[in-house]
Amino acid sequence: MKIDVLGCGSAFSVQQNTSAICVTDPDHRQWLIDCGPTIPRALWQRRGDVNDIDAIYFTHVHPDHCTGLTALLNHWKSFGRRKPLIIWSQREQRPVLMQLASLANWPESDLCFPIDWRDSEPEWHWQGWKIRTAFSHHEIPNLALRIEMGDKALFYSGDGRPTPESTALMHHASLAFQECASLTALASDASHGDFPGCLALFEQLRLPRMGLYHCHDAALPALAQACAAHPGLFLSQDGMTIDLNPYAEATD
Repeated sequence: MKIDVLGCGSAFSVQQNTSAICVTDPDHRQWLIDCGPTIPRALWQRRGDVNDIDAIYFTHVHPDHCTGLTALLNHWKSFGRRKPLIIWSQREQRPVLMQLASLANWPESDLCFPIDWRDSEPEWHWQGWKIRTAFSHHEIPNLALRIEMGDKALFYSGDGRPTPESTALMHHASLAFQECASLTALASDASHGDFPGCLALFEQLRLPRMGLYHCHDAALPALAQACAAHPGLFLSQDGMTIDLNPYAEATD
C-alpha cells in the first residue's frame, strides 16, 4: 500500500494544499480520499493518466474537502477518460457532490464516463481491500476511514476531534493520519483535534507512525518541533510518499 500525501493544509492555508491523500495498492488500483480546491492541480503536477484513479472517498463535504471535484471531473472529461468512477460518500451529503459533478460538464447532462454513486457504510470490501468507517466529532458529520490490505492498515481521520468510535479504527494501524488544528489543548467539545490529544492517542495505542495534518499555518513550526521529541510522530508534508509494503518513506 502506497500513500501519496497530495495535501495536508487547513482550509485556508497559504503554505500547503488542502488535505487529501491518494492510496495505491500493489495492483495499481487507486483511491483518492477527499478533493479540495487545490487537489486537482496536485494531481496534474504528477502527470498521471486520467484513468488512474478508480474511486474517490469523501470524508465530508466542507468546501476544503470536496470543491476540487468539479475541476477534476472536467479535466478527465476534457482529456477523454473512459473508465467508470466510483464515488463513496454519506448519503445525506451526496446532493452537494452531485451538484459539483454536474457543473463539471455544464450545460451538457452527462460526462463521457459513468459515475457509480455509493453509500459509505460502517464496513465493506472492495477489490481485496477491507474498509471501515466511524464518525469523528465535527461541525458536520465526518466519517474517518480505515483501509486494510493484507497485514497493513491505514487510518485517515478526515476532520474532527477523535471519538471512541474513530479511535477504535486506529487500533493496530500501520500508519495513522490524524487532523490536528492546534498545538495547545482545545475545549473538549471542539470540532477539531489538538496536539495533546493526538499525542495521548499515539502513546496509548502504541502506534508505529502517526502523521498530523490539517494544521493551521501559524502552528506548523511549533508542531514540527513538538513531534520531533516523539519518534514515529510526525508533521505531514505535501508531496510526502509512504510505502507500507515494504515500509519506506520519501519526500518529494
